[in-house]
Amino acid sequence: MNSGYLSLILLCITLILFASGWKELYVRSISHKGMLLFFALWIASSCLSVTIKQVHIQLVYILVFAISIAILFVIQGFIHKLHLLSIGLLLGSLHFLLQQLLEMDPILIVRNSDWDIALLLALIAVVLQRNPLEQIAALSMGYLLGDMYQASIHPIEGYHHVGHSTFQDQWWLSVFAARTMTIILQAVYTGCRSMVRSWIERRGGWRK
Repeated sequence: MNSGYLSLILLCITLILFASGWKELYVRSISHKGMLLFFALWIASSCLSVTIKQVHIQLVYILVFAISIAILFVIQGFIHKLHLLSIGLLLGSLHFLLQQLLEMDPILIVRNSDWDIALLLALIAVVLQRNPLEQIAALSMGYLLGDMYQASIHPIEGYHHVGHSTFQDQWWLSVFAARTMTIILQAVYTGCRSMVRSWIERRGGWRK
């Protein structure tokens, strides 16, 4: 699959899920108007770019940056903000490290190096953070930093490209996978807790 298509496919899947009533599970704190605005801005910015000196910036990169800043702004508490920033820095460093590692040793690639990295970062984000907005912000900061690191050492035709189609595919895959894994884990945890509670109640009833 050519780069850029995955992000559009996941965007369409997300729209269908939200229209089916799944929005409350994925991003409860964001309004329907806010989500529609985000989708519209994403589609528009994915087609537009600017060049500043030797840096070619796809406007999606600016949109993801704005999302990260907005979420950091609404989070309460300096320590909480600092914790989220530290997770973003960690994910950015891991993104760059994994990219370099898979380039040096392709035998580690399971199917597609970009998808492998995106899923690994999603898994780490789920372990470190489960709040929807903070999860998205941490992954966004990680991709902003990782893409910037990668562009700085791998210029294309003399230009440093950020926010390109691979960045978009990885961002969407990581965010979608992280939110889906979080929902599944929460459902499993709730189900197991209910089973244990029911078993304890029955056991207590039998003793009586």
